[in-house]
Amino acid sequence: MSDQRFTPMLPHALLRVAGQVVAAIAIASALSACAPSALTTARSQIAGANYPAARQELVALAARTDLSADERREVKDDLCLCDFKIGRPTYTLAEQRGACLDAAKEPGSRSSSIIAQIDEAERSRDSQEVDAALTAHDLADAELAATDYQSLTGGDPATIARWSKQIWTLADAQVFADSSARKHSLGGAIAEARKNYPNVAKMDQSQFTGWVAKTATVSGTALASSVEVSDSTVDLSVDDANMRLAALSLDRLATINDGMAARCGCDARTNVAVAETGFPAYFVRLDPETKMSEVMILPRVDPRIVAANTN
Repeated sequence: MSDQRFTPMLPHALLRVAGQVVAAIAIASALSACAPSALTTARSQIAGANYPAARQELVALAARTDLSADERREVKDDLCLCDFKIGRPTYTLAEQRGACLDAAKEPGSRSSSIIAQIDEAERSRDSQEVDAALTAHDLADAELAATDYQSLTGGDPATIARWSKQIWTLADAQVFADSSARKHSLGGAIAEARKNYPNVAKMDQSQFTGWVAKTATVSGTALASSVEVSDSTVDLSVDDANMRLAALSLDRLATINDGMAARCGCDARTNVAVAETGFPAYFVRLDPETKMSEVMILPRVDPRIVAANTN
């Protein structure tokens, strides 16, 4: 009795299967050949300085999942180059930098030199914007451009320090423009502060610094990474990560300035800076009308956060 579990394949069936295998291999080979072919087209477009057309080819290639590691690296490097060469206004410096940073993640990438050129261009643009804003006494634009410059690698620390000083001076002039007139009307506010904080008035500098640090602590989190106290001024540095919490705790900042007024019996002022940049976030001063300290919100702070806190 013959074994029925195995049926020999007929010759014509073998030929049909073999043909299917050959066809499948041919299709796979054709597909795998598309990537080098498209890369060749993109390279030709780049060689001819036709960067928009090259970019179109590269974007299509970047969406594929069958590229080799070398092919993917080349696609990303070439996208970085195209965005850089096309440039603004089609692609902002931030968009150019984003494409190149993505490319630089690939082993063997050549995009780092383009990133350096983009950063230099952005630093130059920021420098021009800061100087123009300071000349125009535009505090918001000056701080925005200076903060962007500071965030880039390779910035000049001396330039950042100079801008910080100029921005503080400009902010001080705008906030305290009426300081000479205010001094004649602050007696009531200072008396009110001493009435509300009798113990603070008796503290020495070490005790008062500790009181400021404690007052600037919210739910166990210290708002300020550093506290400096002089005869009439409190300087607080707040880490960027804590800036939102500071915006939700403006009453703490006002209390600190009231305490400073009680201690010095003077036109106290509290300066709040962003720790990472040294640029201003808040000024706090006494208000002769309300006889309390008021917080002056400077451009670095998102007004939506403050609005949510006051509504």
